Amino acid sequence: MHRLTPSSADVLAIPVRECGEPLVDIRVMAGLQYGPPPECPETQNDYTFVRQGVYERLLHAQSLLPRGVALRLYEGYRSLNVQRMLFADELDRVRERQPELPESELFEETTRMVSAVAYPDGTLNIPPHNTGAAVDLFLVDESGQALDFGMDIYKWIETEPDLCLTHAPGISDVVVQNRQMLVDAMTSAGFVNYLQEWWHFSYGDRFWAYLSGHDHAIYGGVSHQ
Repeated sequence: MHRLTPSSADVLAIPVRECGEPLVDIRVMAGLQYGPPPECPETQNDYTFVRQGVYERLLHAQSLLPRGVALRLYEGYRSLNVQRMLFADELDRVRERQPELPESELFEETTRMVSAVAYPDGTLNIPPHNTGAAVDLFLVDESGQALDFGMDIYKWIETEPDLCLTHAPGISDVVVQNRQMLVDAMTSAGFVNYLQEWWHFSYGDRFWAYLSGHDHAIYGGVSHQ
């Protein structure tokens, strides 16, 4: 099954004109909640970094939410080393779940949830999280408890991929409303949503450029080291 992902050929064809905007750490900036770190210990020094313009748009999205509801960052920047590890882990899970698929389709299915650093033919990719343009987020109430999104974002690897769809089938009205609240605030602030993952949004990367009709991306791969 072919679906639009940040690894799709049409997205990869978008050129990048790096604007040079710095990464900023929301741990030392005001206005946004974050944590705990996702995935694995290797992410803990990276995950709160985003591009300056992304941070500013997150503050705008935050201002659009109802009183008592707040954004919480699950993950922003991700190093290429962590990206490689996450892709390899997801490839193993897909192979276990769908052992009948040939290798080419296993690779494509893995890119549904984790972008590849490189393709089987050796072509290099720029994973969205490595640009500082992509953010994974959820919403919390005044007590810091996550709103009901139909799943625990921290357990996405244990979750059926179809439940991760922004418009997943069979979810409750409350879950629909909460996912839409997040989408509405983020898209109003200029982000695009990756429909395979209700929590994933980006501004300025190739996926954003493709979906929003821009002829180039403004953020390429970057390191904060």
